[in-house]
Amino acid sequence: MKKKYQKKIKLIFFFIFSISLGTIIFWPGILSHKSRQCFIKIIRDGSDGKVSMKTILSIKPNYLLRIGKTTNKFKKILLVGDYCFKNYKRNR
Repeated sequence: MKKKYQKKIKLIFFFIFSISLGTIIFWPGILSHKSRQCFIKIIRDGSDGKVSMKTILSIKPNYLLRIGKTTNKFKKILLVGDYCFKNYKRNR
């Protein structure tokens, strides 16, 4: 019984570790405080369906076009994450 429990704990730990490592590899800027602030600011501003002009002007036009064309909310969040976590340092 104890070995089953230990095996489940190891699998859960491995799963969480691999998800975390994959996210860090995919979005290297996720560890940066400024990048996380960018992401949270854009998500909060757009959560009510209205986005301020300041936020729109802070995003590069090619990302705005990609975000505007997609209808899937999950994909929109991924595109905002791409903008903030992959390209934020280059844009500022």
